[in-house]
Formats: sequence, structure tokens, C-alpha cells
Amino acid sequence: MTNDEAALPSGDDPAVWLDWTSLQQAVASDPARSAWVSANAGSGKTHVLTQRVIRLLLAGARPSSILCLTYTKAAASEMSNRVFSRLAEWATLSDEELARRLYAIEQRQPDRLKLAEARRLFARALETPGGLKIQTIHAFCEALLHQFPLEANVAGHFTVLDDRAAHAVLAEARRSLLTATSSEDDAVLAEAFSQVLSIADESGLETLLGDLVANRHAVRAFVKAAETAGGVDVLLRRGLDIADGTTEDGLIGQVWPLPSLSGAALTAYILLARSKDGNQTVREVADLLESAAHEPDARKRLGIVEAAFFTKGGKPKADRSLIATAMTTANPQLHEAIVAAREHVAAFQDRRRIFRMYQATMAALTLAGRLDEDYEELKKKRSQLDFEDLIVRTAELLLRSDVGPWVHYKLDQGIDHILVDEAQDTSPVQWSVIRSLREDFFSGESARGLTRTFFAVGDEKQSIYSFQGARPERFSEEARSTARAVAAGSQVFSPVRLPLSFRSTLTVLSAVDQVFSVAGNARGLSAGGDSVVHMSSRIGHPGAVDLWSMIAAEKSDTSEDWTAPFDATPESAPSAILARRIAFTIEQLLGKETIIEKGKRRPIRAGDILVLVRKRDNFVNALTRALKRRNNIPVAGADRLKLTSHIAVQDLLALGRFVLLTADDLSLAALLKSPLFNHGEEDLFDLAAHRPADCGLWAHMRNIAADAPGRWGETVMRLEAFLALSRSLPVHDFYARVLGVHGGRQDYLARLGSEVSDILDEFLSFALAFETAGLPGLQAFVSTLETEAPEVKREQDKDRDEVRIMTVHASKGLEAPIVFLIDGGGKPFNQNHLAKFRLIEGGHGTSPLPVWVPNKTLSNTLIDADVERRRQMAEEEYRRLLYVAMTRAADRLIVCGYRGVNDPGEVWHQMIADALRDKTDFCRPVEYSSPDGAWDGLAWRLPEAAREFESETEVLADRPEEALPDELLRPLAASPSLPRPLSPSGAGALVIDEADDALVTSPLFSGREPAGIALQKGRLVHRMLQMLPQLPPAEREAAARRYAARAARFWPASERDTLVRTIMAVLDNPDLRSVFSDDGQAEVSVMGSFVLNGEERAVSGRIDRMAVVAGRVVLVDYKTNRSPPRSPAEAPLSHRAQLAIYREILRPLYPEHGFDCLLVYTETGTVITLDDDTLSQSLAALKPS
Repeated sequence: MTNDEAALPSGDDPAVWLDWTSLQQAVASDPARSAWVSANAGSGKTHVLTQRVIRLLLAGARPSSILCLTYTKAAASEMSNRVFSRLAEWATLSDEELARRLYAIEQRQPDRLKLAEARRLFARALETPGGLKIQTIHAFCEALLHQFPLEANVAGHFTVLDDRAAHAVLAEARRSLLTATSSEDDAVLAEAFSQVLSIADESGLETLLGDLVANRHAVRAFVKAAETAGGVDVLLRRGLDIADGTTEDGLIGQVWPLPSLSGAALTAYILLARSKDGNQTVREVADLLESAAHEPDARKRLGIVEAAFFTKGGKPKADRSLIATAMTTANPQLHEAIVAAREHVAAFQDRRRIFRMYQATMAALTLAGRLDEDYEELKKKRSQLDFEDLIVRTAELLLRSDVGPWVHYKLDQGIDHILVDEAQDTSPVQWSVIRSLREDFFSGESARGLTRTFFAVGDEKQSIYSFQGARPERFSEEARSTARAVAAGSQVFSPVRLPLSFRSTLTVLSAVDQVFSVAGNARGLSAGGDSVVHMSSRIGHPGAVDLWSMIAAEKSDTSEDWTAPFDATPESAPSAILARRIAFTIEQLLGKETIIEKGKRRPIRAGDILVLVRKRDNFVNALTRALKRRNNIPVAGADRLKLTSHIAVQDLLALGRFVLLTADDLSLAALLKSPLFNHGEEDLFDLAAHRPADCGLWAHMRNIAADAPGRWGETVMRLEAFLALSRSLPVHDFYARVLGVHGGRQDYLARLGSEVSDILDEFLSFALAFETAGLPGLQAFVSTLETEAPEVKREQDKDRDEVRIMTVHASKGLEAPIVFLIDGGGKPFNQNHLAKFRLIEGGHGTSPLPVWVPNKTLSNTLIDADVERRRQMAEEEYRRLLYVAMTRAADRLIVCGYRGVNDPGEVWHQMIADALRDKTDFCRPVEYSSPDGAWDGLAWRLPEAAREFESETEVLADRPEEALPDELLRPLAASPSLPRPLSPSGAGALVIDEADDALVTSPLFSGREPAGIALQKGRLVHRMLQMLPQLPPAEREAAARRYAARAARFWPASERDTLVRTIMAVLDNPDLRSVFSDDGQAEVSVMGSFVLNGEERAVSGRIDRMAVVAGRVVLVDYKTNRSPPRSPAEAPLSHRAQLAIYREILRPLYPEHGFDCLLVYTETGTVITLDDDTLSQSLAALKPS
């Protein structure tokens, strides 16, 4: 059955909202029902997810039966940490406190059994094979494909390409494609390549190849669909409504005669146009049409007709240019006829552009097919899959009619509960995987009599990853689909809404609600057009929203400074002015103003501030510099950057180029200016300007240093050291030595600050990865790094106490007390940024169509409709992006921006200003100021009840200065060494001069088995003695024979019978009855330490069988020697010492128990008991090593 969504509380009473939210959270986390949660920003969705997992475990769900799919690895890690932290805490709580915690979760008093179960959950979750499955969908798909490689048709040992490696493989496939067009006898490929180059130049070809790579899976799906439709050509024609056999000449031939203006109608038009009722413009049209009527060549006639109806720019002529008013009065039918003729020609032009687009697309698809073939072949040879392959291959596996049901059957035995995080960002192909996993949950035998549940949480208002395939409308579609599926299975489904924010103050949230109460601003936030409603739990917490006026660029006639760097941001640029204002404001906030944290007021720190931008541009660098100039405010820098765009990496590449070719003066000059050498412009000028004409910088510098070492002597010595290192070390080691032993890292830290450390680490990581996967040598490394320009994602950790600068996309899931939202004045949509090759909707088929539109001459009505659809989608996501940005702020939001000379129109800043300005009860104009000057803006404040908060201040008592204690000045004592590890089964390594066991190793013993067979037999014996005691005695022999028949099927039947008799003899030995009873346990793992010959040793081992019976601890070790010893003294010392070590480890755990240590020789069933004296002597005989 399906429950209706609970109605929101009436009124603003915080207590009522908190109680209502607690009830909704309890419903959402109820393990007995499926739920779909729509959670506002900051409403605690991770808490609900964690709570649901814990309640599922409390309800008895196996940890391995829970699958929680998160959007990012960070989210998976965060949630996993929360679950395990909670379970670990329960294991150590008192009964009273644990009962209180469980009551708060389940709203019922737990009994002693429930308390015991709760304490065991931590161990159960840890010990479950594979553990709790809290992972990204990519990680899940990877594990699934490894589990079913044969069914998925992938290599069982495949590896996953990261983005960098996938880019390298794709580059290789592109090179293979370009080579194939000239080296292979493939006429179709050569013709397609030639056609592409004739339509677009070489840069257009490069753009096309990049677009083909980005759309390869969609193209592959189209090609697969075409296999059942008659081929790619047939399916594409059908989608574009192009009849079979259509040619461009055929289309041109349909233009004339004009259907509405031919014969008598055309004659009447020409005569009337040349009469007094016509005018000069109309007569020119009439002359052209008369000329067309007498032109026998169809193409020339087409040119004449187009000149008649269209301007030189290709625009349709206005009605008044085709027919005069007097002509219409004289013959009203002519007006309709001439307009219809123009539309007829316009329709032809559109059909011709669609046909030409079809031809271009067919050529592009030919290249796409070969590119995809080469890329797949390269991956197949290397047993590799990329990230998109993981999802697509899994979806195909689950949907296959032949093996899909088998895979579902196997999965149904393991997964009973699915939880999906960030459901709004899940792409359609990912939904196909999830739906396939879920489809048998609520019907058929697979339900297995269990309550199987599905849970999803998300917020369609925060769907901002369309570039990764997310479709926000799927959020509500999947909610309805889930509700129907659960209802069909007669189970409980609850839609849950969580509007209460635990993050933001009421002032911030009221501004958000006000902005999105405007109908235009709310378009695209939700499929159902639901109003945006927030409530805050932070009662009495002060909040603020400020809107600074946008800084506009001024028209300037001054010429550029040709000496300035081409990418420099002038100090007078709007972005630079805004950067300085923000830096000043942050300086005023730090340590001087306060925020509320955990009920206490504390000073603002740098880590409390988050700066959000829509895209990474020069503003990020300008702000970083401005913050450095303001008392060196700590700043984390951009969250993403291309590795080669950082100046430190450019310096290190210059070093690489120099040591490869010392005559490279440009690289040497760049290197000398780097922090590694710290030479200035004047040094470089003196060095370069006064050298002989035929002398390079390096040779000249060495000559100077030889004559007068001075300032260049140390530089030459360091460069020569670098040259020597480069010739003897691998790439990574070379750079690691430069940055480490030679102090390069310290040089960069001193000049560029702490944030450069991350860049240097990423550079070294790339060098290390290159050594394992790339071509050897420094030359290949430098070339690869310059070509690939890998992008680095830098972790923005609030705990590092630095101002964070990142895009709104990157800030998803984060928060900060103070947020600066920067509007760069860019429009939401730019048609020029659309891919030339893409898939469009709206054709005459049901699936998206691939089209290639390399230039505007191929644009047509289908493309125009696609552009408009994408414009609308981009504008809707632009508004959702604004929602995400505003809701990152916990206490204070400052909105500001800059733009060009022209007004950008409806951008974020304008949307917020228009929505807030008229609410004069809460919004008032204010003036802000900095050393750069003053600017105006708006301040949004809500009247809130004042609340006193305790200040978090540290008070230092006045006391006289004292000398430091002597203890602080003494050298620290050496830390005690960790115990050395010792494996009990390897105790023979410590035996002094132990003679070989004559009975076992004598060359006269002819019955010795080959080592491989003996090892296999040993494993079978141990396995059977481990598992068979769990069965009733009457069933053991039959089970042993079944297992032997399966595990030793290649053995002779007589050998299997002997094996079974041997095992049964051991199990039926009356001396071992207590060991094989219910009190016994097999394969007991032990860890600990003990003192051996005065040295502490760490021990980790596994006891074959152990039992605690009647005050005695019985330890059993199985041995498979064919000839057992006759007495304890004759047993090998390594056998005796192994049990002696186990006894030493276990003694502290059983101080009141005696120990019985038994050696069981399975071949004969002989049991040898080792007494205490024998064990002690065996332990004493071990030597330290």
C-alpha cells in the first residue's frame, strides 16, 4: 500500500517543526517500509541514511544484504564512518545508556537480548565478507562485473581506467584512426574522412573526434538499435524524415514549378507587378521569376528563385518586398500565392540543410564506428574498462534475456535492501541498473518471504549534474514507479518530505524562499512546480544576507600595455576590484566578528569562509593574490586546476627540458627565475645581453662561473648536480631528489605558500604513475605532461583553516558559516558552446538521433528546436545552481559580482536583487566601504528574538615568566621497539640444530607422496575436520564422501575411500570426543605477545581445533605425516613449539584453567599429548633470531 505524504505543520513554532521532523525521520528510517525522501538542503539526509542502515541491522538484516549507493567516494566514506562510529560506540556503552540510545531510535524499550544484539552489530558488520556495501554505483558495478565476468563478456581480471589513463587510450585510438585513413585499403573510411575534411577543416576534424569520444556510448546505443532497423543509414533517414533514394538534385528538382505560383498565376503576378500597381522592388522579383521560368538548368534556376525570395544575407524577404498593396487590392489571391511560394522555397532550404546534415552525419558516424572499434580493441587487449563501461556493461548484463535471470537469481540471494543517495543526480542508465536490481523485490519467488525494501533520498532542486547525464525529471518519475511497484507487492511505501534545515539561519532561508517565490526563478526547480519552503531549527541564531552592487566594466579608449603578460588581469578590471573588496571584508571578519557553533559564540576563522564561483576564471587567481596581500590570509586556492597551468609545474618542466637539451635558452631562463634559483630580471638581462653572439646562456654562465664564481657559481654547481641526477635516475626519483634533498620544496613553499605543496605532490604522483604505465624516460614524461595537461582535484578541507574557493558544482554537499557568492555576469546559455556533434530529440524516431552540424550552413528547424530545448534546460539548471549556492551558507551570505560593459540580463545577481528589493520590511539599502572606495547594496535581515550565547574565549591567567623545566631540554628517550612478529607455524625457524625427522625424511621411505599431492591432501583433511564436526555424527561419513567426490574427483576411488576412513577414525576417536563436541571450535585465530629469551615477540596464528571443557583448555594441532612419532619426545621440535606458543598466548585469558595440548597425526589417528614439562622445554629450546 502507499501512504500519502504528511502535511507540513501549520505555523512557525520551532518545537512543532522539530517534533514533526523527528516523526518524518522515523518514518523514513523504518526498516519495515520502503520510502522516498525529498530532503531540502541541510535537512540531514546523511543522518536519515545512517539511521536507516542502523535500524535495518537492528531489525536483523544481514550486513551483506544491505546495498547503499552513494554519488561520490567521499559520501560513501562519510556515511560508512558514521555507521561504524555509532556501532563501535554501542559496543562499549553501559546498559542504561545503550537502552536510552536504542529507545531514541526505535521508540520502544529494548530487552536484554536486544541490547546484546546491538553490542554485536559492530563485530558482525566488520566480520561480514565484503563488509557493509556502502559504495558508489561505479564501485558496485565493478564488483558485479568481477563476479560475473563470463556472463558480462569481460576479462575476469580487468582493471578500471581512471580519467587520465582513459584519455591516453582514447588519444591512441584517435591516432590509429588517422593512420588508418591513409594506410588501409578502406574506401568507405577514406571517403568519409575526405568528406569530413571538405565540410570542416583540420580543426573541425579535431573538434569532431573530441565530440565523438564524448558521445561514444550514445552513438554505440544508436548503432545497436540500428541493427534491428535495417542499418544506420535507414534509422537515421527515418529519424530525419528523408525518403529512401532522396538526393540533393531530386530535392532541387521539386522546387520548380512553384506550387502556388505557376502557370496563369505566375503570369498574372508578373503582369501586375509591371503595371502601375507594382513598384521597383516588386518588379525585380517579377523579373527574377520570369528568368527562372526560362532557365533549363535546375541549380541555376534555384539560385534565381532564392534571389527572388531571400535577401543576400539569406533572410526571407518581407511581404511588402514581394507584392505591393495595390497589387493585393487588385488581385487578393496573389498575396497568398506569393507568400506560399516563399514558404515553399524556405521549406526546401530546410529540407536541403537536413539532407546535407544527414550526409555529414553519415560520414561522422563512419569515423565514429572506427574510432570506437579501435578504442574497444585497445581496452580489450589490455583487459581494461573505463568508468562509463562499468555502468553500461552492468546494465546490459542485467537486461540480457539469456543470462540476466541467472544473475538476478544470484543477486536475490544476497541483496534485500537498496538505499540510493543523491537520487536526483542519478543518470538514466544508472537508473536502469537500479531498477533492474529492484524489479523482483516486491513480487515472485525472489521475495523469499522477507520484507525487502527500497529507499531513495535526494532533492530535485539540487540536480546540477546534467553534463554527467543526470535528468532532474527522473526523480519524480522514479518515485512514482517505486510507489507502484511497492503497492503491487502489497507492502508499505511512504513519500517523505524534510523541509527543516539544521544548517542555515532563518534569515538566510527566508531570502532563499523569497528569491524562489518568484515564478520565473522557480521554473525547473521541481517537476510538479512545488513551492520552495524552508524552516530553520537554529532559533535565535543571528543571520545576514548582503547584496553588493555589481561592478560594471567601463568603456576605455586607452591602448593595452604591450609589456604586460597577455593573461594578466589589470588592477582596474571589475574582477580585480571585487577581489580586493572581498579580501578586505574577510580581513575585517577574521578574529573580529563571531559566529555560533554548538551553542557557543566564537571568533570567525579563515576555514569558516567559502567563496563560490560559477566557473574557474581569472577572478580566482585575482582573489588568491588579494588575500595573500591582506596579511597573508590563508587560502586553499582553486579546487581544480590543470597541473601544467601552475607556475611551479611549469618551472619543473623547464628543468626537464633544460637537462634534456642544455642549449634550450628559453627553458633555462624560465628556470633561473623560479624559486629554485631566485634570479631576477636584471640578472637575466645581464647574463643574456653581454654574451657572445654564438654563445648560449648555459655556456656563457659556465664561463662566467669559471672566471669569477660570484653569484653564478652556486647556480652552475646546482644545475650540474641536476644534470648528473637526470642521467642516472628515473623520472620520479629525479624530481623527488630535486624537491627533497636539494631543497626544492622548501624553496617553493617560501615563495608560493603552503598550497603549492599539494601541486608538488600531484606532480610527483603523476611522475610515479607515468613510470609504471607510460614510456620510459624524461623526454616522454615532459612530452606527455605537456600534451595531456591532467587536471588536479584538490581536497578542500575545512579543518585546514583556509579560505576555500571553488565552483558551485564542487561545493555540493558542503557548507560554511560565511559564503561569498560571485556572479561573473555570464549568461546561462551560449549556443556557441554546444557540441557540433551531438544527439538531438524531436526527430521522427523514438530515440535520440546523432547529428553533426559543423557550421551554420547546415542549421535547420530540427537543430533550432534542439537549441531551444537545450537553452531551456540550461536556464533551469542555472536556477537550480543558484539554489545550491545560496543554501551552502549557514550564517551569512554575501552576493556580489562583476560584468562587462553591457547588461547581461537575468543573471543570479539580478534575480536576487529583483526578488528582495521590494520587501522593505526586511530589505534596506546600505553603503559598504573599503580602502578602494565605497559601494552601495542591499541588506536582508529578519527581526529575530535576541538570544544570549556563551562566548568561547580562552582566558590566560597572569603569571610571572619562569624558566623552562629541565625535562623539556633533555633529549627524548628512544621509543621502545615494537614486538618482533613470530608465526607459531614457523617456529621451526628458531630451532637450534634440530635433526631431521628420520621417520619422515628418510630416503629409505618409499611411500613418500609428491609435494603437490601431499599439500592437497593436507588441505582436504583440515577442511573436513573443520566442517564435519558441525553435523550430527550419523551424517558425517556420508557428507565426507560427498565432499571427497567433489573436491578430489581426479583421485582414484581407493584414495578417496582411504581419505574418508582416515577422517572418520579421527572423528570417532574416544580421546577426542570432547574436542569434536559442541564445545569445540575450529580454526580459532589468536593474536598476542609473549617474552622469548628476554625479547618480546608478537604472535598471530590459527589453532586447528580448540575446546574449553571442565576447567581445561584443549588445543589440537593436526599433522598429516604418514609415520607419527612414538612418544612426545620424538615429535619434531617445531610441532611441539607451535602448541607451546599457543599455550603462552592463551594463558592470560584462562588463568584458572589447565591446558591439554594434543598433536593429532591424521594418517594413523595417533594422538600425542604434550605435558607441561615437554611444552616448557620446547619453548626454551627456541633461539632468538
